Amino acid sequence: MNIFWKAIAPVAVAIAIALVPAPQGLGQHAWYYFAIFAGVIVGLMLEPIPGAAIGLIAVTLVTVLSEWVFFSPTELAKPGFNAANTSLAWALSGFANGTVWLIFGAFMFALGYEKTGLGRRIALMLVRAMGRRALTLGYAIAAADTLLAPFTPSNTARSGGTIFPVIRNLPPLYDSKPNDPSARRIGSYIMWTAIATTCVTSSMFLTALAPNLLAIELAKKAANVEIGWMQWFLAFAPAGVVMLLAVPLLTYVLYPPEVKESKEVPAWAAQELVKMGRFSAREGILGGLVLLALALWIFGGGIMNATTAALVVMSLMLLTGVVSWEDMLANKQAWNTFAWFATLVALADGLGRTGFVKWFADAIAGHMVGFSPTVAAVILVLIFFFSHYMFASVTAHTTAMLPVMLAVGSSVPGMPMEPFTLMLVVTLGIMGILTPYGTGPSPVYFGSGYLPAGDYWRLGAIFGVIFIALFLLIGVLPRVL
Repeated sequence: MNIFWKAIAPVAVAIAIALVPAPQGLGQHAWYYFAIFAGVIVGLMLEPIPGAAIGLIAVTLVTVLSEWVFFSPTELAKPGFNAANTSLAWALSGFANGTVWLIFGAFMFALGYEKTGLGRRIALMLVRAMGRRALTLGYAIAAADTLLAPFTPSNTARSGGTIFPVIRNLPPLYDSKPNDPSARRIGSYIMWTAIATTCVTSSMFLTALAPNLLAIELAKKAANVEIGWMQWFLAFAPAGVVMLLAVPLLTYVLYPPEVKESKEVPAWAAQELVKMGRFSAREGILGGLVLLALALWIFGGGIMNATTAALVVMSLMLLTGVVSWEDMLANKQAWNTFAWFATLVALADGLGRTGFVKWFADAIAGHMVGFSPTVAAVILVLIFFFSHYMFASVTAHTTAMLPVMLAVGSSVPGMPMEPFTLMLVVTLGIMGILTPYGTGPSPVYFGSGYLPAGDYWRLGAIFGVIFIALFLLIGVLPRVL
């Protein structure tokens, strides 16, 4: 699809929906708002322009048209009500949101890994120690991603930007070439292990995937459920640890490398570490600071909230010279994500404000009659998980689907909302394995030349089923039986 049609499609979808009369029981203004929101989701999927720009344009459009798309006639009729000022406050609310600032702060931790070289050093050290055999090399890749994940909220930066540049040098050492029958010698095994691992670690830690942080904010607004760092980790860890241990071995069995052992890989990693030089003071300082952040996130809830902890560590990174202010200003990805998520938080909140989410949940609730809360929760989690086939962005999926799933769950009699909310949100990382476009680093590995399309789709389906089955069997059922 060329750029013209990518640009036309979101507008066409919004107009087409707006021209349809509002469904019974839903205000016309809420239906117009939903039309704009649907256009935003299509825009995020196709990306004719960057996602942050789409969000900014959308909140601006809603603010300009607020009297028709955001407020009911009853609200507008209230004495002294100012639609322009109220809608502007809503549009800017995301930029004052603590979770959005936490996302921004975590991106700065990732910047520190890049600038100091600590992330690359960790990966190389593990490859040097465990790279002699193909299977242990897979575990080295998994260990490197796991160590970086709690402090890298972009799995694209973590896996695509740190892990991939290291491991792409490994297959040629085995005479395994991209886009060639020799890819299966070991390159295919390495690449699949890497993408599958980063999907698991993205679910393991709240701060390992930016949409995770968006999800907890949406959960707070839609379901009045607050989720902390340790609460998230404990919800996923029982199944997540099993997944992490299983990924290299499962890949070894289901997508086996032809070469099982080699001396060249540890030797290459050792040479790269020599080129990097001795462990620097900046790397040591950064290591101490990220451990401080992790300790505050886990144990410091009574002292300061997670966002304040991130801001404290960011300030210390500046004061100690780990990164400079110029480095932070130049981090386009962090600022882009900040603007993107600030607008998405507001847009998703607007679905609730206009009454659309409640109307939709009430309409769906009738279909859940007769199901126990446990069965209903599992059905909704499966729908949430496998609907990711329709999305090219975990962020778009979170924004579009999470508030609706939460609203439907809340309409089921006896549904325990906190456990149900956790069941939904911790699947955001692992659902990225389903498709070659499922999560940020997917296109990087798909385009590596080592994972043919047929293999990717087949393995994505197999691992997707394995991941969600392990999560439900280990992470969910023991708690409800």
